[in-house]
Order: sequence, then C-alpha cells, then structure tokens
Amino acid sequence: MLKNHVKSAWRNIVRHKGSTAINILGLSIGICASLIIYLITSFEFSFDRFHPDKERIYRIVGFEKDGLGNKEEKGFAIRPLPLAMRDELTGFETVTEFHNYYARVIVPQGTGEPLRFEATKRGEQVSPIIIAEHQYFDIFRYQWLQGNAATALNEPFKVVLSEKEAYNYFGRIPLEKIVGKLVFYHDIYLNDSLPLTVSGIVKDWTNNTDLAFKDFISFPTIGHSFLKGEIQLDHWGNWSPTTQGFVKLAKGVTPEQAVRQFPKFFATHLPQSPGHEAGITLQPLSDIHFNSAYKDDFTRHAHLPTLYALIGIAAFILILATANFINLATAQSIVRAKEIGVRKVLGSSRASLRWQFLVETFLVTSLSVVISIAAVYPLLRVFQSIIPENVAFHPADPGTLLFLLLMTILTSLLAGVYPAIVLSSRLPALSLKGHGVQKSDHDGFLRKGLIVFQFAVSLLFIISTLVIRNQIRFIQNKDLGFKKDPIISFRTGWNSPIDKVSLFAERLRQLSSVEMVSTHMETPAAKVHPSTHLTRVDQPEFVAKDASDEMADENYVPLFGLTIIAGRNIRHSDTVREYLVNETCANALGFRKPGDAIGEIAQNGMNDAKGMIVGVVKDFHSRSLHDPITSFFISSDKNQERTISVKLTAHWRNPAEFAATIARIEAIWKELYPDEKFEFSFFDETIDQLYAGEQRTAKMMNTAMVLAIFIACMGLFGLVTFTARQRTREIGIRKVLGASVTGIVAMLSKDFIVLVVIALIIASPIAWYCMHVWLQNFAYRIAINGWLFPISGFAAVALALVTIGYQAIKAAMANPVRSLRGE
Repeated sequence: MLKNHVKSAWRNIVRHKGSTAINILGLSIGICASLIIYLITSFEFSFDRFHPDKERIYRIVGFEKDGLGNKEEKGFAIRPLPLAMRDELTGFETVTEFHNYYARVIVPQGTGEPLRFEATKRGEQVSPIIIAEHQYFDIFRYQWLQGNAATALNEPFKVVLSEKEAYNYFGRIPLEKIVGKLVFYHDIYLNDSLPLTVSGIVKDWTNNTDLAFKDFISFPTIGHSFLKGEIQLDHWGNWSPTTQGFVKLAKGVTPEQAVRQFPKFFATHLPQSPGHEAGITLQPLSDIHFNSAYKDDFTRHAHLPTLYALIGIAAFILILATANFINLATAQSIVRAKEIGVRKVLGSSRASLRWQFLVETFLVTSLSVVISIAAVYPLLRVFQSIIPENVAFHPADPGTLLFLLLMTILTSLLAGVYPAIVLSSRLPALSLKGHGVQKSDHDGFLRKGLIVFQFAVSLLFIISTLVIRNQIRFIQNKDLGFKKDPIISFRTGWNSPIDKVSLFAERLRQLSSVEMVSTHMETPAAKVHPSTHLTRVDQPEFVAKDASDEMADENYVPLFGLTIIAGRNIRHSDTVREYLVNETCANALGFRKPGDAIGEIAQNGMNDAKGMIVGVVKDFHSRSLHDPITSFFISSDKNQERTISVKLTAHWRNPAEFAATIARIEAIWKELYPDEKFEFSFFDETIDQLYAGEQRTAKMMNTAMVLAIFIACMGLFGLVTFTARQRTREIGIRKVLGASVTGIVAMLSKDFIVLVVIALIIASPIAWYCMHVWLQNFAYRIAINGWLFPISGFAAVALALVTIGYQAIKAAMANPVRSLRGE
C-alpha cells in the first residue's frame, strides 16, 4: 500500500511541475532559514551548560546607585571581596577568586631563540590567562592529565596549562616532559616578567564556554612578585574590572538565603556615603552569556531578545511557506477533482486518500529538506558577518538530525493535514459529472486569510526594516560632539618604555601628510572608558558618579574637535594635575554655570589625585547612543597614554597618498616596535563598532523581509494562476461580450489588492508597537513617522500587482474561442 502511495505521489508531483516547484522552493527557504537559526540559537544556548552542579554556580556581581536613581551594574568584584565572603559568610560550598591577566608569553627553547606569543590587551580581545586559586578547579571541573587540582596552584610561580596550550608552547612532546618546564609571562602594562614553572596540565573543554581560559597562574604568585603592587588584595576602594568571584552554593541553600547576608557584610567593609548606594548580589552561571548589563573581560554576550526574535522569524517564514502549500493544494483541487472521483468510485476510502495526500506532502517536504541541507554551507559563508564565529553545520550531529527529522514531520503535518482532509472530502458524483468541485465558503475564507497573514508578516518586516534603517542613519549622522574623519589610531607597545610612545609621536609629527598627533588612553567614543568618580574637594557632597576618566595630552581636544566653552585646555604635565570636565560633570559637581567650575579643586576617585579644574568642554557622546551623556573628565598621565591618534592632511583621500603615508608610519613602527604587530583603526570605524548589534539586526531584518516577500509573492503567483484557470470560461464570455483587457486584469486583481490592504491595517499597529519597544533601548532615537505605513502598504501593493500582472494579462489576452469551444 505504501509503495503504491509513493508511486502515485511521485507521478502527481511530476505531473504538476509548476505548483510543485513553488511548494518546494517555498518550503526549502522556510526549512533552510529554520535550520540556520536553529544552529545559531542552539549554539548560543549551549554556553556553560555542561558544568556539574551548574544550577548551584553563581558569579558575585555588584551595583552602584546614585541619588537620582541611576543604577550601574558591575560584572566584576572589589579585589578583597570574594576572599572576605569565604571567611565571613555561610551557605557556600566553595568560593573562589581569579584575575584576568594580560601578558606576552615567552617560552625558552634551550640555546635557541625563545618562542614569543603575542600579548593580549584589555578591551581588544579575550585573554586566555587568569591568576586563579586552587578552589577554581573545585567549582569548574577539568580532567587532569598531569598534576593535581588540590596542589598544583598552591605555591607561587606555578602555572597550569590546558593540553592544547601546552602543545602550542612546547610542541608535540609527552605531557609529563612539559611539567617542570619554565614559561615567562611578560606583563604588558608593568614591563616586568613572571618566571613560572608548569605544575599541571588539564584537558581542554570541548563544549561552548565563555570561561575559555588556557593558562592558570597560581594565586600565591601575587604576594611574591611585582603583582602585589598592582593587584592589591586588601584594597576596598574600587571595583576591579579584572577581578572575578564565583561561588558554589551548599546543597539545600537557595540564592535568596545567601543574598540576605550581603547588605550587612558589604556595609561593614565599605560604608555608604550619603545619596549613594552600592551592594553585591549573585548572578546565575546560566545568565552570564546573555546579560550584557554585567560587563567583564571574557564574556561574548549574546542578545537574548535577538535570539527570541530569530526563533520568531524562523517560525513565521516556515508558516508562510506552509501557508503557500495549503493555499495551492486547496486551489489545485479543481484540477484533481476527477482523479479523486475515480479513486472513490474504485473503492478508495477517505482515510486512504488522506494518506495518499500526506505521502505527497512528505515527499515534497523531504525534497525541500535535502535542498535546504545543500544550501546551508554556502549561506553560512554568505551571512558570516551576522552569524557567531564558531557556528557550524554538522549533518551527523544527533541534535541536528533530530531537528531535521522533527522539522520534516512537523512541516509535512502542518502543510498536508488540511489539504488532505479537503481533497478527500470531494463528492465523486459531482466530480465525475464535470461540475468540478463544490463551492466552499470555508475554503475561500481560508485562502484569503492565509494571503492576509502572509502579507501582514511581510509588511511587519518591511516597516520594521525601515524603522531600523532610519535609526541607524540617525546614529550615523547625529552630531556626537567631536570630529570623526580623517583620524587613525595606533595602540603602541604596552611592554615598552613610555619614552618610546613620545618618540613615536614625535616621529609621526615630522611627516608632511600628518596634520596633528595626540597621545592618550582611549578615543572620545570607545567601548571601554575607565569608570570612576570625581569629587569636589571644598564640598564633598557634590560628586560626579560613573564618570569616564581619560588621560590625554593637550592635542586631544583640538584633534578630535571637542569644544571648550569655559576656561582653557589642559597642559601636558607629569607634575601638575589639571582637569578638563564636560558640562554634565560640571553640573554634577554643583556648578550652575560652566565658568563657575574654573579654578576649583577636584579629586579623582581612581587614584585620589587632586587637581584644578581648568576648563569645561561641551557635552559629547563618549558612549553609544543607547546611553545618556554621562560625566567625563580629562587629565594627563604619560604612563597611561599608550594610544596615538593621527589626523591626516586634506590629501588623505587620495588612495596613493594614503597608502604612502601608512607605509611611512609602518616603517617607523617596525623600527621602534620590531616585535609588535602593526595595526591601526579609523576613528569612525571604532564608533561604528558601538552599534555592531544594530547593524546585525538590520541585516537580519533585511534578509527576513526579502524571504517573507518572496514567499508571499510566490504563493500569490500560484493562486492567480489557478484562479485564472478556474475562471477561464468566465473570462472568455466577458471578452465576447466586449470586456477590455484592462477590465479583466482589474477584475482578477482587485480581490487580492483588497487583501493586501487588510494586511496593512493588521500589520501597522503590531509593527509600531514592536519598533516602539526596540527604540526604547536608545537614549537618543527617532520618532516613528506615520508616512512609513502608507509607503510600506504602497510597496506591498506594487509587489502584489507585479506578481499578479503577468498571469492576469496572459489570461485576459487569451483567445476566447479556445475557452468556449466545448460550450
């Protein structure tokens, strides 16, 4: 029986090539989109799900709140905090602390030249190196290949390596011979080295994780090396972006029970100032990958709403494709009426007919799945800019196989059940008499409803895409308070003497194509600015909270085009501390007018340095437009000014001139920094990186819009084809009676155009609400203009007319003699 069903199904598929092609193409698009989105979401949701007792693992995080209610979350800890929690609080099975560390690794190779491994720099890329306690391995379990978890990190100047890192450093030699070897970690900030002995080797995790550390330096090394001056384990003054604390709750203890102890404990060690609130809490391990409010130095955050939106897009596109199948199958019933009648007369039951149509649907779906699998690899390459780096398609993966099987069955049922019921219910007597199919209001309403749904989804994507594009254009064109172009920046050697930075800057100033050079810590708009507070010394109740602290020379202001509205620029000095503050900072310090701040003394919360406020600059956006303008102040400290920005002359737009300038700069760089990789970045590109997520969202919505419109138009094309075929005799009679081609085309089109207008009415409020919620993520945003909705509707109507036009004109121009010959 099954063999007969398959044979009949295949013959029917071959016989109706047009509708089959439309169905397969639509379903292929829907299944392929769903498969790619499955790969992305399953990849993101798999992060750090493999740890034993993961539900009991939490990170220690903090918060600060000012008198205005502004709250800032801290994805890191105060350095002595985790150690004090372990000694003073209860309810924890284990508490551990570790510090992200940034160093160049140097591996001695006998009498030969040592191997050097490029240093990582904070804010640029994730460092695989941490300084960890042995308790770290009690919370996060590894398979130990050499050494012992309880003792490997107990002594100073020891390091545990992952297996791949050990082979990377020493080559493919037996692991037992690597233990005891020496590795030097050259501190890229302090210009000093740690000689460490390998005391253990662990197997690398193969699962997805944000805790992808490979070098574990023993915690006692801090107290026995130059690190004790940098990592002050008894200093409660500031939150440290490189310090992390993790706990594993004792069995039976809830996070709420543990957190109740925190307010009293925290207040004991860090008394609160008036109008300021701070504290700590626990963040579940499962939340770290998705919660970007808690920033740190190692997590690549995934945006959870975007993942949910992707799942929604996949569902919509797949439903659009199945809607096409249902529409075309029910419309096609007129062609298959006699076939159904003959089958029933020869004894086929309704159940048998339903199985026949379900087998046909399953074959079409299976072909679509095969095409989808073939299309995944090239599409992953095409969309690699918006897909996480390590997302890959492995057809033999059990999870992927299960997904494809479920997708095949689910799609077959969604697309096939209703047409199977409808087609099997036709009355054979009417079918064999030549009356075709009985009219069914239910079928008509369903087909119209599905068309409305398809175009409503398409219009939702069109409107959303226009709003997102307008917001991105607004971001790109908004006056941020500084100049962007033509400025290029270089991060100089953190491990070299500071006088090299000055020498490099001076050499660059001598180039004829360079207009101005500035040494500083960060550009005015950067992903990371050191965050601290600035206090007014004469009235300490006035404090600029969450202030960005920038170290720069006197050229910083004119090079980036900042505007001084009161006072003067800072002087570049190591002996005299001067502050240049923005308007927001001046207001926070209690000055009614910018000029009132000039000459007043302020204290930097980062290093308690006191200095005079010598100038006030006009507010500018040091952060992305997601955030309101915050306090910002500039002072000078040559030891911190490791970035050099260069403003080129007007000839930079000439490609040959620009290439020659970069070549000259590179030659100077290689002369001064022979061991450092030459890299540079455009300032405007740095700003664009602040909105990388929005750019990915825009590309995602563009893709979804194109797919939705394409599927909807394919379905509409198929329906118009069948409608024209169904009304062939009517069109012939109308032509004989004098109807024009234009009138017939209008007759065939108007019903579909009305459906598109209804879709616009349904989609508009939904799109407005969704985009209104999305725009709330920006402190500075556009208003949703009403003209977007009629423009989107006009675009949809135009697409529908183009889709309908060919078949409508073809039907209207057909010779009526042929259609009426049998009358």
